[in-house]
Amino acid sequence: MGVDQNGGVAWREKGEVRPKDALAYALAVALVLVGAFVYVYPSLAATHLMYDYSDRIRELEQARELNKKLRLEIAALRSYDFIERRAVEGLGFVRPRPEQVVIIAKKREEQAAQRR
Repeated sequence: MGVDQNGGVAWREKGEVRPKDALAYALAVALVLVGAFVYVYPSLAATHLMYDYSDRIRELEQARELNKKLRLEIAALRSYDFIERRAVEGLGFVRPRPEQVVIIAKKREEQAAQRR
């Protein structure tokens, strides 16, 4: 819309857009989109962080459970009953007869026995 030569209002052709108006519309749309992005992005980021946090909590619980199982397995493997059973049943070892056992005294015990 503008003023014609006679001082009246000049009408534009339908579909005719001035560059200044197009720029104003584009700027308005861009500002609305930026505003929407600024408004929505923190919510999306917070949601994403909460999902990550939940995943890490689940992984931590699984690691703790595995740690507990491994500690129990270590304790079982270190027990003398398990070692003896494994040696006898798995490897075919036998307990020595009393005459096969030789006890070697430590140096301090030897010295104490010599002083007596």
